[in-house]
Amino acid sequence: MEKWIYSFNKSIDEIENPSELLGNKGASLNLMTGLDLPVPQGFTILTKLNHYFQRNKSFPNEFENELINNIFNLEKISNCKFGSSTNPLLLSVRSGSQKSMPGMLDTILNIGFNRKVLEFYEKQNKPLFAWDTWRRFLHMFSHVVYKIEHFYFDEILDSYLLGAGLQFEKDLEVNDIQEICSQYLTLIEDRIGKPFPEDVNEQLMLGIKAVMESWFNERAIDYRRINDIPEDFGTAVNIQRMVFGNLDDESATGVVFSRNPQDGKKRLKGEYIIRSQGEDIVSGFKTPWAISNIDKGESSSTILSLEEKFPICYKELEKFSQKLENYFSCVQDIEFTIEAGKLWILQSRRAESNIEASLVIFCDMVKEGLITKQEVILSLDIEKIEKLLSPIIDPKNKNEILTRGLPASLGVVSGMVVFDFETLIKFKNKKQKTILVLKETNANDIKAMHASSGILTSQGGMTSHAAVVARGLGKTCVTGARDIKIDTDNKRFHCGGKFITEGQIITINGENGEVLLGETPTIIPDLPKSLNKILIWCKEINKNQTDNIFVFLSKTKEIINQ
Repeated sequence: MEKWIYSFNKSIDEIENPSELLGNKGASLNLMTGLDLPVPQGFTILTKLNHYFQRNKSFPNEFENELINNIFNLEKISNCKFGSSTNPLLLSVRSGSQKSMPGMLDTILNIGFNRKVLEFYEKQNKPLFAWDTWRRFLHMFSHVVYKIEHFYFDEILDSYLLGAGLQFEKDLEVNDIQEICSQYLTLIEDRIGKPFPEDVNEQLMLGIKAVMESWFNERAIDYRRINDIPEDFGTAVNIQRMVFGNLDDESATGVVFSRNPQDGKKRLKGEYIIRSQGEDIVSGFKTPWAISNIDKGESSSTILSLEEKFPICYKELEKFSQKLENYFSCVQDIEFTIEAGKLWILQSRRAESNIEASLVIFCDMVKEGLITKQEVILSLDIEKIEKLLSPIIDPKNKNEILTRGLPASLGVVSGMVVFDFETLIKFKNKKQKTILVLKETNANDIKAMHASSGILTSQGGMTSHAAVVARGLGKTCVTGARDIKIDTDNKRFHCGGKFITEGQIITINGENGEVLLGETPTIIPDLPKSLNKILIWCKEINKNQTDNIFVFLSKTKEIINQ
């Protein structure tokens, strides 16, 4: 009988190409479990089920029994029960292709939550957690499964905050969230013509189907086209026991890089938010806090770093990130949750670093014995190296600095301010450079981000969607420029006492986060020391001489491959 599911705790040594069958995320979760990292228990629904589902629009007969058996095994391991009102097991349903597609495919958290589970947590004296989780679940599930746009939920939330005289979501109390949930439920029933599903098994099957179908949503198709990812890869689906970063004030979620993706230094770099769930940290909607004391010292924040707030978890993150780096021989981008003071690792994948940081990291890893010189040369992206010779702002420039944000992705770019994809394309068709200005980006903005010359957001941190995708696209990006107040109705933003309207030219500097008025004078930079070192390695392999370093690098790659 065909098998459609693979448990995290089952060895993948027997699988020839684990990522093809389990997706990168599923393979990583399996490997991390084998490395004894604190991974929430779970299992992976294989990519071949996605292929079957796309062909037949249904699941094979034997799949449901196999799913039931795996849920039963998960219940035994976790000592909880799916659908129980006294000891509930809640699940996440996450996508995972063999090529990373950050934010493009759908995820659903908290599956198994219903009114009975809500009452259970209220009786456990956790009413704020209970109602906060119920609100999140209603929104996320209904958006992914029933395609109800975020706008409708955001409108309810924003209207309530305004009417209650509250500024932030974190200011909501239990009675506030109860009213918001009531309005959410009315919205959902009006849109789908029936009440929100209370049956946990129905929730799970609907969630699995919706996550599989997200492989063919518009943003995923656009991302695959931009990044040359084959359509027939499909996505696996990872089912995991929920751990809660929004449980209490000793809980949090975050993202951490094993080395700094901005400058390549060998130290943790990342952000976290107390009392939150995973989508909060990547959305850019909430302001994150620094992971390390060093990063806190380099910012204006007075909020405790994770190193101060959770010193034991910080030490564990250092240990686990080094272990993962040593295993995969590359910088890791790690998602984690802290639940009531306990650290859980949710995901680890190859990190997107700026090209200058990548070169520093390559040189350091050769010195550490993690990779070889030949592996470095073969890994070089020559198109990205060309950008190292792109101009930088002339230190003598006198352009007015409007504000400063976070330097999320390197480079300097001047361009016309735009606020939407349609206007951006009009300018691009006239061969004009553009700066896409948004409050924060989401997965639906991938076409606009790809078409723009640079990206500027007023919210979000170094690990937000805008930052991660911009680094992957090689786009200059500044995030978290909080002084910017965007007025999309009038196509302008206010900053530094000025209104900047659509079509005006600004400059963003991904080196230091500055946003400047007008087009700035630039100069050509010197080659980084790390690139010079790699060119010396190339000369050891390739004795030919050439004036063009990019041709030289390409020929060296050809020699290694022979």
